[in-house]
Amino acid sequence: MIDIEWDNKFSVGHERIDHEHQVFLDLIKNVSLCDDEHMPRERVFRLLTEIGKYADFHFYSEENIMLDTGYPDYEAHKREHSMLLCKLYDYIHRYRVEDIDLDSMVEFLFEWFALHTTGSDKRLVKHIQR
Repeated sequence: MIDIEWDNKFSVGHERIDHEHQVFLDLIKNVSLCDDEHMPRERVFRLLTEIGKYADFHFYSEENIMLDTGYPDYEAHKREHSMLLCKLYDYIHRYRVEDIDLDSMVEFLFEWFALHTTGSDKRLVKHIQR
């Protein structure tokens, strides 16, 4: 398990986006706890699938905010979302067929979360605040 807690460094300064990011981080934390709790693989797989569905919802939500605010980098950000979802579902599949372990899965999820929120999403919020 990695100790994952919400930190202000993850905040992008937009109430809705930050709330959705907090939920996403909580989902990652739940997956990270599975190893310590010796959760059955099928249950872990369901949690990972929930993360995939939530990520898809969150990305769609963010893209609507981009469209509503005339975000100039909408297409590039949307492509990044698509690539991240493809990579996520690839990792989930690899976990399901036992090609990777849970630690690798959690590491991928947290790195993805941290890099995307502190990079691309902060640029979006700077645009919104202008």
